[in-house]
Amino acid sequence: MADDGIYRKTDKGRAEIATRANKLGLRERTMLIMVDDKTTRGDLLARNTHPGAAAILDALLAQGFIETDPGALAAGAEQAAALTSVPGLAPATVAAPSIEVSLASASHFACHALVTYLGPSADDLTALVEKAADAAELASVLEKCRDALQSLAGKRKADEFWAGVSARLPGV
Repeated sequence: MADDGIYRKTDKGRAEIATRANKLGLRERTMLIMVDDKTTRGDLLARNTHPGAAAILDALLAQGFIETDPGALAAGAEQAAALTSVPGLAPATVAAPSIEVSLASASHFACHALVTYLGPSADDLTALVEKAADAAELASVLEKCRDALQSLAGKRKADEFWAGVSARLPGV
């Protein structure tokens, strides 16, 4: 499978998230939750370091929980072609994805990272993240999440989490 495909949930995938009707396993459900209509296959596999992550993604695709988004691939190719035709623009600039700096982006990243690192035990922490009303409150909650991650998953994962949310949180 190509690493440049953008994945999106199908109606079946969205129904599974809402109802758990197909009783997917923890790893499969976590991977399904990570699919967000913006992330490439390569990025999903980089975020989910489980040795069987590629097979899980392939199974979700084969079972109809997710699909590739051909429109996203075409739009990305057109954008890359347009950017490479600009004189003086380095090719590395084209490949580097931009990170959205907003409360929603920081919150979304934090929830995905917490679920990836902690699985179902992240539910209480993700609920706190989702309830945060402003940047100051979200920053405070994210610091608590970082501390909990360090205790439960280790310093490396806590540092990765903090780097990701810091890049997205306004004013940090």
